Amino acid sequence: MGPAAFLGLCLLGCLVLPPSLPGAQATRCPRGWLSFGGHCYGYFGQELSWRKAEAWCQATGGGHLASLHSPEEHRALAAFIARRPRRGEDDEERDKDRDRDREDGVWIGLRRRRQAWLWADGSPRRYWAWDGDDGPKGQPCIALEDSAGFMAWEGEACGERKPFVCKYPA
Repeated sequence: MGPAAFLGLCLLGCLVLPPSLPGAQATRCPRGWLSFGGHCYGYFGQELSWRKAEAWCQATGGGHLASLHSPEEHRALAAFIARRPRRGEDDEERDKDRDRDREDGVWIGLRRRRQAWLWADGSPRRYWAWDGDDGPKGQPCIALEDSAGFMAWEGEACGERKPFVCKYPA
């Protein structure tokens, strides 16, 4: 079974599986996903460019890279990502040369187009968590910064390959 078919089955599980996280809302998300504010958030460890990650989210259930609209939503997502399995030390050593230029972080759905910051899902910007005062200079796509516990946003080149979080309606 391919990854798209597997994800489709997982999304179908939204209809029959109860929430799996303590304190989760009554919405039904696939097991191991985050339920928050009427949405389901899935973390995907495969590393894709921002555009390919957004296309993946759209193709697998009609979602988008995650949009964040409050400090509470951001904290919930950061805690969820921090609990996800990360690459082990042995893997890091083995892949050191291949990954030398790859930055840490996780793609979310914010990017700059024509001098305006826009969420991939078209929702309005209501919340900012830049790493620094002004926001990124020159880098049009935003990732949650690993070294800041996923609580700071960092501008990155959209072609960088990173894990990502998709957001789907529950």
